[in-house]
Amino acid sequence: MATFEIKTKRSMNVQGEYVDAGLSVQVSSMWSNPFDEVDKIHKAFIRVHGIDLKPEGYLNLGYLDYREV
Repeated sequence: MATFEIKTKRSMNVQGEYVDAGLSVQVSSMWSNPFDEVDKIHKAFIRVHGIDLKPEGYLNLGYLDYREV
């Protein structure tokens, strides 16, 4: 199982909250691309930072970047 660091690529406004580029979470995945389990990424951002990227449409590679840790 691999561990990935997911980071925001750019600054964004999420439900009235300013989110700076580089805000990150870590998730583990059985797959080589953590976006195959995008719900894990969604839950990690809520749990760690209290921000919900899903309604804004920010849960994709256009706004987030990942690397294996």
